[in-house]
Amino acid sequence: MLDDWLMTVPVWLALAGWFVGSFARRRDAGVGNPTWQTVYCFAWLFGSVMIAFHILASYGLAYGWSHEAAIEATAEESEQVTGIRAGWGVYVNFAFAAVWLGYSTAMAISGRRWPGIDPIVFWFTAAIIVSATIVFETGAVRWISVAGIIGLMISIFLPRTSAGDH
Repeated sequence: MLDDWLMTVPVWLALAGWFVGSFARRRDAGVGNPTWQTVYCFAWLFGSVMIAFHILASYGLAYGWSHEAAIEATAEESEQVTGIRAGWGVYVNFAFAAVWLGYSTAMAISGRRWPGIDPIVFWFTAAIIVSATIVFETGAVRWISVAGIIGLMISIFLPRTSAGDH
């Protein structure tokens, strides 16, 4: 039971950090509001630390620190969901965690987003979030993520209005 909590709670917190940061990122788009930039930076930093904790907890508790066991379990899950046996998904998870943690750490240190790479990191992490939570998950995780992604996409693709527009 405790093992499940140590693997599950961090991934839920990571997901919350990604969504809070992503909505703050959108609020700050083109404005340069320091409050929203700070929320974006630190929500993403929190989320990325939580996903790293989730990966470590999973490796230790679910796979007994066996890389082979992690690859095999990932391949089995991938085959069940997509029909393709893809143990390499473990490496996608590592890349996701490394990119997200690296970028969010750089943002936290510099106190700002990096315009040249920010969209690339955002869309890469969004693709992984969609795959992990909507394609590979079921139940509440899937539907909360669907709602979050729809809300985020609406906020991204609808034109912004200034505070004085009604």
